[in-house]
Amino acid sequence: MLKKILYFWAVVILALTGCSSEKNTTHHLTIVSEEYAPLNYTEEGNFTGQVTEVVKALLTITHTDATLDVIPWEEGYERVLTEPNTALFTTVMTPERKAHLQWVGPVTALDTNFYALKGSGIVIKTLQDAKKVPSIAAVRGHYTEEMLKEEGFANLISCQDDQAALQKLYNGEVQLYISSNIAMPALLQSAGAATEEVENLFTVSMDLAYIAFSPNTSSALVAQWQTALDEMKRDGRFDTIYAKWMPGEIPPGVFQLMTEEYPPITFMKEGKPAGFVTDMVREIASRLNLPDNIRLTSWKNAYNMALLYPNVILFSAERTEEREALFRWVGPVGKNNVIFYTKKGSGIVINSLEDAKQIEAIATTTDWFTEQYLQQQGFTNLISSESPEENVRQLMNGEANLSIFTDLTVSEIVHNAGYSMEDLEPLFTVTQTYFYIAISKDTSEEVYQDWVAALNTLKQDGTFKEIYHNYLPNAELDDLIEL
Repeated sequence: MLKKILYFWAVVILALTGCSSEKNTTHHLTIVSEEYAPLNYTEEGNFTGQVTEVVKALLTITHTDATLDVIPWEEGYERVLTEPNTALFTTVMTPERKAHLQWVGPVTALDTNFYALKGSGIVIKTLQDAKKVPSIAAVRGHYTEEMLKEEGFANLISCQDDQAALQKLYNGEVQLYISSNIAMPALLQSAGAATEEVENLFTVSMDLAYIAFSPNTSSALVAQWQTALDEMKRDGRFDTIYAKWMPGEIPPGVFQLMTEEYPPITFMKEGKPAGFVTDMVREIASRLNLPDNIRLTSWKNAYNMALLYPNVILFSAERTEEREALFRWVGPVGKNNVIFYTKKGSGIVINSLEDAKQIEAIATTTDWFTEQYLQQQGFTNLISSESPEENVRQLMNGEANLSIFTDLTVSEIVHNAGYSMEDLEPLFTVTQTYFYIAISKDTSEEVYQDWVAALNTLKQDGTFKEIYHNYLPNAELDDLIEL
């Protein structure tokens, strides 16, 4: 009996020792970064910056044993790809990098913005609005200048460097200046100006940066870091650090709520995102205890973000066959009719899609579901433009014979293009569609189900109907609520 008892306790002690050893085992990390103010840089021998502070806080919270080195970017990226237990910050997630590394973040947002002097009165809701501004300062040869050139901007003033571009803004020689949220604080400081003197009018593009871990780092450790970062975001510690280094900027939350200018569904009103789907998303976020960090940007940018990053909430999006497998779908949250329009008096008659395929040119908006639908139906006569307002102008000046819009949004688009609905004529209803809130595919099933349940509650308690009718009082909603 004594032998059995001793054997029993030996087994228990061995088991406890094993558990204790596993629990207390830490993987020594080598964490590397480059000099890139204000995110990570050396000042008076101290490595500091917005992301550096976040990383140091995570080291403390997770009790991770680590060595921090400052090295050139190329060397750091090579090491995180090949050396075990290595982390690299600040790293932008790209489609090429995504599968090769493990990711914790986002820890910062790298935005390219249009800036104006405070109180300028300029309103920029779309890239098309920015094209109407007399002049925009951009740095010669910089990616920001190249980006706008690719988008067809003809109002650029090319400057030698950022300081010269900022000076032109202050002198009134230009109305806008395109720069990044990373460069702007340092530029203003070097010019002896306060951050309040300029304002961000529109985000042209947004990239999210992360802490990238080598593929053979413990996945449990990486998950522990992500949990700790999410908790910092929920309790406000992350926002405090962000505001210190990036004043006036919206910090990347646990979730990124992204939309575009597409009234009355989503649009900017008095400096704040509005619209009936925007209000629904805002209500759902409130019920799920998420911050109201809704951001408005171009559709192309928002759509690409939802394809790449986890935890992106994109709204609203048509649920098409082409997109079905790309996102998780919450809804429907609205419906519309897709219609071919022509210039009034054109004499064109369309009774079918086959008739429309014989037309010389149809103006469509790049990457919109309407364009994707026609492409899927075999149309080869499309003229694609970045802006729906440009589609209207192409219709009116004879570059295109038809264009395609939804009945919910066409009036605002035509008005913004400088015309009225009396100038157009609806010819043929292509299809009726439902639109949804799209959640990026990498987002967890639990989060997806939370959004589905929250929307269903809105429909059941009357909030959905109330929000919808605030914008479209006569809309019939029975099918939306029952689906």
